[in-house]
Amino acid sequence: MAYSLRMSDESVDAGIRRIAISQLETGLSELRDETLSQHQRVRQARKRCKKMRGLVRLVRPVFPGFETENAAFRDAARTLSPLRDASAVLESVDALEHHFSAQLKKAALAPLRQALEAQRKGLDEAEIEERLSDLRLVFREALDRVPDWSLNANGADAFTPGARKTYKRARKAMQKARKSRIAEDFHEWRKPMKYHWYQIRLMKKVWPPVMSGYGEQAEQLCSDLGEHHDLAVLRATAKTLLGASSDTTELVEGLAIGRQHELEKTCIKRGKKLLAEPPDDMARRWAKWWDSARQPVP
Repeated sequence: MAYSLRMSDESVDAGIRRIAISQLETGLSELRDETLSQHQRVRQARKRCKKMRGLVRLVRPVFPGFETENAAFRDAARTLSPLRDASAVLESVDALEHHFSAQLKKAALAPLRQALEAQRKGLDEAEIEERLSDLRLVFREALDRVPDWSLNANGADAFTPGARKTYKRARKAMQKARKSRIAEDFHEWRKPMKYHWYQIRLMKKVWPPVMSGYGEQAEQLCSDLGEHHDLAVLRATAKTLLGASSDTTELVEGLAIGRQHELEKTCIKRGKKLLAEPPDDMARRWAKWWDSARQPVP
């Protein structure tokens, strides 16, 4: 079922409940799916947690259950971070090799790849399965709570305050990263930006052609910010596993920094366009589109 409010939803809170049930049921199905690898199940479970947090943040100011639900999915996702990080750094090696293929000798990063693969294999698979089992319980308990969810507002008033808050945070974080050019600030920008992207998806039915294009740009920005962060983790991991003075670590350091600088320029350029409007203007625009889309065609 689509991750978006429908113009046919009886109300905003009815749509929010429908989406939550769909996400949780899909998440439970994925956790039980034996055709998926452990890594794939972890990735999908974390994605469901993030989508649920994006959903409840959309209605945060008018949703009494926000703190409970947000904390439940935040804490659940954190328990799966070690395997996610172990896989992400390996993917960062792949990305570096691809991006700098013309400059790198074959197997130049092999020592790091071998160390990372050994690190991932060293993770306790039984413990991870236990965490996935715990997550199934989190999803089932949340599914039981969803029918009782209710909002203290309806129509555009139900989502514009939350959407505005998320957008404002993304905009402020972008401005900070733009000034500092510090890796941690780009990572902090990615967090609200990803929630804003999820909320664009939730609202895409208000004007599909416009919101779809806007969402594609937001998705690419989130992807680039994610790559930037994963490269920072890779740099730190290489130093830990191979030593700061090893030839491979120094090579990775140079390549990763170069790629991060490229990504910073790309992210800021795209972010300035996506987050150009003042938050109040963005919220009013979404409200007008919603009201227009909900009006019956004469």
